[in-house]
Amino acid sequence: MTKTGKNEALSAYFENQKSVLIAFSGGVDSALLASFAAAAGINALAVTVKTELVSDREIQNALETANEIGILHIFIEKKMLEIPEIKNNQKDRCYACKKEMFETLLKYAEDNGFETVIEGTNYSDKLMNDSNEIPRPGYSALLELKEKRGAKLPKIETPLADLKITKEEIREIARRKNLAVADKPSMSCLATRFSYDFPLTSEILKTIDAAEKMIENLGARQIRIRCHTDDTGRNIARVEVGKGEGRIFFDEKNQKGIEEFILFLKQNGFSYMTIDLEGFRSGSMDI
Repeated sequence: MTKTGKNEALSAYFENQKSVLIAFSGGVDSALLASFAAAAGINALAVTVKTELVSDREIQNALETANEIGILHIFIEKKMLEIPEIKNNQKDRCYACKKEMFETLLKYAEDNGFETVIEGTNYSDKLMNDSNEIPRPGYSALLELKEKRGAKLPKIETPLADLKITKEEIREIARRKNLAVADKPSMSCLATRFSYDFPLTSEILKTIDAAEKMIENLGARQIRIRCHTDDTGRNIARVEVGKGEGRIFFDEKNQKGIEEFILFLKQNGFSYMTIDLEGFRSGSMDI
């Protein structure tokens, strides 16, 4: 199917829906789905699950993106740190989180008469998952819920994956629709900043979110602050930024901001701050 054909197929998919609830992070995948739902003129609601693991920056972005698209949008708050697998940052945290999130969305959809819950997994995600010997935990949770529900309403659907629309094709379509998030870097939950089995608290998550915002304000588009603890229990912040963005740390106009960043982390329990010379790479805490 050509790119034009995929665009038309996605339009047709939404025109054939009656009522949809879109799992809405505000990233390019869910934003594209929301824009097609809004254009179809159907009963559509974008829902962002607000948890301790989602940065304030992403919450604000979701709000702004929904407003740009013109789709009805709500937040549902969920305390994910009450779930042991997540609080203890276990390897199955993504499975537990995705399961809890979609059970919450399905319950809301059922209570409010929505026939379909739409999730933003794309074809690139599916191919990557299928090529792994061990499927990604979050994706596994989604597949299990889909299989468990069968034809029962509300059903879970993943049109981007089902129509074989890749990540780059999603960005290209989003650019044509002039979506502000068309080239927005992918984000991950704040739990990915910590080693497995590192106990998570709302305080440490807020600290990392605020620190990343400080580096973002210096000019970095892609930023992760990875947290490590040495043998004596001292916390180390390893800063990853996007390719070519490392120069922000040596720009004279940013030195005051760097000093404020260092002071902030020291005041919040970190002994050392380091720059990762390899820069940003997804899943670097899994190495």
